[in-house]
Amino acid sequence: MAFQKKILHSVELLHKAERLAMAYDRENGYFLAFSGGKDSQCLYHIAKMAGVKFQAHMNLTSVDPPEVIRFVRSQYPDVMLVKPKDSIYNIAVKRKILPTMRVRWCCAEYKETAGAGKVTLIGIRHAESSRRAKRNEVEINSRKFSGDLVGLDKYRKEKAAKASRRKKSVEDEAVTIVNAKGERTLGCINGKESLLISPIIEWTEEEVWTFLNTLGIAHCELYDQGFRRIGCILCPMSQPRQKYREIERWPHVKRNWIKAIKAIRRGVFKREYIWWNIKRDLIPCRNVRGMLRTAAKRSTAPTKTVRKGFLKAPRLTA
Repeated sequence: MAFQKKILHSVELLHKAERLAMAYDRENGYFLAFSGGKDSQCLYHIAKMAGVKFQAHMNLTSVDPPEVIRFVRSQYPDVMLVKPKDSIYNIAVKRKILPTMRVRWCCAEYKETAGAGKVTLIGIRHAESSRRAKRNEVEINSRKFSGDLVGLDKYRKEKAAKASRRKKSVEDEAVTIVNAKGERTLGCINGKESLLISPIIEWTEEEVWTFLNTLGIAHCELYDQGFRRIGCILCPMSQPRQKYREIERWPHVKRNWIKAIKAIRRGVFKREYIWWNIKRDLIPCRNVRGMLRTAAKRSTAPTKTVRKGFLKAPRLTA
């Protein structure tokens, strides 16, 4: 698909889904998830180009690069900066585990709950990763639906048909809204769910930069200093080389994480855990390996007193 057609498709998608956005939030329309990176900038300006109603929000996590926050405040003053209720370090201590690649509770805590009950615009792209290559331009964040607007209308009709077969009326079950075609139908999200729209999902990184540079849109200084991605400092999903570079640039984040790790160990390590975030009752003490085996033996076997840190040499006999 040519780049011009991709731009037109993104604009048309925003126009078609605007009725849904206004049905869920008549005052603000779309909930635009903003991060200060190139993709969210592209998303912001595509929404401006389409002329749809939206309110941009940037959820801070307490590990955001200060350069990004300064850039957003200067270039995008209309973006709402949402401060966290608690820092990511304190939450890690409360949860007794750091965010990891497998347990990314940080995203659920700060990102995924934003825009609940609204139609949310996000700037993900297929070219970013193999995981995002499987995503679709229209999704419900609870994984109930993934497809396009046509499939969403079909999903809503099936949901309405199921509700009509129940004893209660459709009005008692959920909110009746106006769909993309102007028809009144059953709402597709409720509670903490949100409808995710990805207008630039088919765009490549080169096309994103072409769009921004053609319009003369300024970008964050970190891109000019060699950073390819802009996100949370020491993100669990970033490469080790990226982490080392971030530690050198923002050492205060490393210090805060070390404090959090020490606080976790003081609270639970000696009593409940045999090694880092592995509980004692989950591992047979005699079958562990490496450091686990050493930790298990030290916790059960009596320690021998050795003077001056050396073992006494045996006597040689003739």
